[in-house]
Amino acid sequence: MATISKAKANVGQSGRIRFDPDPEKSGTLPGHYFIDPAIYQREIEEIFFKTWQFVGWSHDVKEPGSYFTADLLDQKILVTRGKDNKLRAFYNVCMHRGHILAEGKGSKAVFTCPFHAWSYDATGALKAAGNAENVEGFRLEDFSLAEIQVEEFGRMVFVNLDPKARSLHDQAGGLEKEFQTIIPRFNDLKLVHVDVMPIKCNWKFVFDQMECYHCPIIHPQIMGKDDSYLEFSFDITAHEIWSQHFVAGNKDNIEKHKDKLPYEFKVKGEDVLADAYIWWLWPNLLWVAHHGKTNWKLMHVLPTGPETCVQTVYYFFMTDPPEKGERELMDYFTNVLQRQDITTMEKQQIGVHARGYRMGRLMVDKERSWRSEHGTHHFDKLIWEVLNGPNY
Repeated sequence: MATISKAKANVGQSGRIRFDPDPEKSGTLPGHYFIDPAIYQREIEEIFFKTWQFVGWSHDVKEPGSYFTADLLDQKILVTRGKDNKLRAFYNVCMHRGHILAEGKGSKAVFTCPFHAWSYDATGALKAAGNAENVEGFRLEDFSLAEIQVEEFGRMVFVNLDPKARSLHDQAGGLEKEFQTIIPRFNDLKLVHVDVMPIKCNWKFVFDQMECYHCPIIHPQIMGKDDSYLEFSFDITAHEIWSQHFVAGNKDNIEKHKDKLPYEFKVKGEDVLADAYIWWLWPNLLWVAHHGKTNWKLMHVLPTGPETCVQTVYYFFMTDPPEKGERELMDYFTNVLQRQDITTMEKQQIGVHARGYRMGRLMVDKERSWRSEHGTHHFDKLIWEVLNGPNY
């Protein structure tokens, strides 16, 4: 794998700032990493097509015969549950002339291509091809669907296009356990709403925000004011390819200033989160559980070009349709918190085009305080090593 020129990639405008494996010494990723089409193409091949990618929900393939389809960038995916109850995933393409095989979701015992009616079962085996008996040397078994690695993980379905990839459970099993142990009645939560947000920025800017250095500035209503409902906290527990971010609730303010809270909090009793949690999974997933009645949100980010991406947010609550406080939380998260973040990221995308900017300095302190940017470094280091190997 070719690497990026060290001289080009890893020297800041002062000549002293560099990206470093030690977060306390490191600069940011260089500015051109967020605009260069060649880097973007390498990220698609080396990151998105070689990591575990979310494609759907276990509840859509719960019963034998059920299936759903999904897109992973330009790759069409088909996920099925066979009569043997085994979950399988395939490239969603007929092996005859390359036509898309299936669309949507539902239940099927046989997938028949709309072009020439080649038919496959849920194991991917070709069962019928018109005129096959008259074609010399034709064997059905030579044209099974191309299978992809698939795993169920915390009510979700993931695929990995790399046949040599390690199991997601081997790399991040602790994350799945945290969903079960931290979020009350996790298995009873219901998917009630989906928001799709196009963003005019490179996809990496979304995950570079895994710090709270910006919180009192960009989100002053949640931290830094006398009546804010969060403490000055952002404790990160980092693992190989995932991390947990814990944000303590300001319990006194939550009790004293209920009239100023952005959504109706349920603060006592069962099924209540007293603090907030954010989880990240490499490379492009975040989950958020806010204070109050049990809730869970998945933020799924996919690039749509070197300088654009789309973020899809899936909201899970205990009730469907959601109650008043849950509706208020969705509105607040989408129209206030996310809008504050997106506005910032889009301005960063404009800024990194400046000829006077190469790279900045990550602000990482030894105490790993709430305003330290070591969470950003964790993500950036994985990006750096995919693109450059061990060269710093």
